[in-house]
Amino acid sequence: MIRSLHHVGIVVPDLEIGRAFYELFGLESRSVGNDLVFRCQGRAQDQVRLIHGPKKKLGYASFGTNREGMTNIMQNLHQAGVPLKDPPFDIGYEGIWFQDPHNDWVHIHVVEPASTSPELPPEINAHGRYRRIGQRACDLTTHGKKARPLRLGHLIKFSPDVEKSTAFYTQLLGMKVSDQALDILAFLRGSAGGDHHMLAFAKSSHTGLHHLSFEVSDFDEIAIGAQTLLRAGYKDGFGPGRHIGGSNYFHYIRDPWGSLAEYFWDIDVIPEDADWQPLNVPPEQLTAVWAASPPPEDFVLNFEEPD
Repeated sequence: MIRSLHHVGIVVPDLEIGRAFYELFGLESRSVGNDLVFRCQGRAQDQVRLIHGPKKKLGYASFGTNREGMTNIMQNLHQAGVPLKDPPFDIGYEGIWFQDPHNDWVHIHVVEPASTSPELPPEINAHGRYRRIGQRACDLTTHGKKARPLRLGHLIKFSPDVEKSTAFYTQLLGMKVSDQALDILAFLRGSAGGDHHMLAFAKSSHTGLHHLSFEVSDFDEIAIGAQTLLRAGYKDGFGPGRHIGGSNYFHYIRDPWGSLAEYFWDIDVIPEDADWQPLNVPPEQLTAVWAASPPPEDFVLNFEEPD
């Protein structure tokens, strides 16, 4: 029923600090009322909305579905006794609002994801599959290359009960488990298939934002984007490396309030009718095939203050 991740709203104490970070990350900003809204270059879809408030907090997640999906979601919520609520935020989109089992706000509306037409990177030469012949992959213009996120790929948030959160989003909202790590971590994809995960839950004492993840065009953009932010003084998170859960290459950088922003490339895609067998292993077995260094101890810490 949930078919796409539309955008994520975050409450922050200083909008301009947020603007500086996300613009350097590669997003484009505009003021909408009292909020700051960020989009990816060339993509007509909100991706992050910063809302002024007393402390940093994950405000809400907005998802897309089709008309049939909306009907099914509303029926499921009604049967489960989950009430629809008045909008807690003025975001300019119709749809329904409700709270999940841990009181995180969810917005769902009928919408199709916006399209993106990226400039394709040079072909990759792999042994036995040489496709870039007589052409440089890197030339003088590569020196000025920047990270240009293509889309918001997924949201990872903290949950005090990963199994309860997973049951809610799969049974009532139609998402599917792609992989999990016992009761500590669960990766969920949309009902119509697509990326290995659009939403995941990581165990913590309370809810909060772990990270937002943005797809880029190639591994160069992961490295260049991370280097740009690190040189500007932002704190390294984890990477570069390659995950097992999703197979994507990654690099995480800490945002100004301790959550993470991830660049990713080359993620597993699971069709709607795929016979996909989820892994269920300890979390360290899903973390990375390789990484430049082990994940730091604070990689799994929730820096948001509980209510």
